[in-house]
Amino acid sequence: MTVRHGSAPYGSIALDEIDVAILQLLREDGRRSNADIARTVGVSQPTVRQRLDRIISSGAARITVRMNPAALGLAIDVIVLLRVAGRQVSEVGSELAAMENVAYVAHLIGSWQIQAEAFLLDHNDVCRFVEEVSSIEGVTAAEALLVARTEKFNYEWEGEWTAANASGGLT
Repeated sequence: MTVRHGSAPYGSIALDEIDVAILQLLREDGRRSNADIARTVGVSQPTVRQRLDRIISSGAARITVRMNPAALGLAIDVIVLLRVAGRQVSEVGSELAAMENVAYVAHLIGSWQIQAEAFLLDHNDVCRFVEEVSSIEGVTAAEALLVARTEKFNYEWEGEWTAANASGGLT
C-alpha cells in the first residue's frame, strides 16, 4: 500500500503488512510500547522502532493525543464555507489556520474556495467567529453551518486499509 501526506514536501511511502499491523496497534492504544508491539506483531523491538521512525519521518503518520472539544467545553462545532476574490486563497487559508479555535482548513474546488471548521464555546462565540472570518481581506461571502450532531469523528477511520484491499492488497 502507498500512503502520502496530502501534499509536498512529503512524497509517498509503501507500507507492508507489518507496518499496517504496527499502525493498527498504535491506533488502538497510542501509548503501547515498542516491546509490546514487537511481541504482538512477531518482529524485534528495533524493527518496530525503525519502521515507526520511517513512517513518522515521511509524514504518513503522527503519534499524538486527540482531544474531544465538547468534553473540554467547546460544545459548538461550526463549519464555515468561504468565497475568496482579489487575494490568494492560500493567504486567506493561512490566516484562518492561525486562528485559535480553527481545527481544519481545506481549499475547495467548486462554488466555495475554502472550508474551515472551528470548535467554540457558545452561540456568541459563533457570531464573533463568523464576523471575524467575514472581515478577512478577500472574503466575499461566508456561510456558517452549525453541526447539530456528529455521527462519526475519524478516531477509528481505517479507510486507507480498505483502499489497499480494494486495489489488490498491500505493496
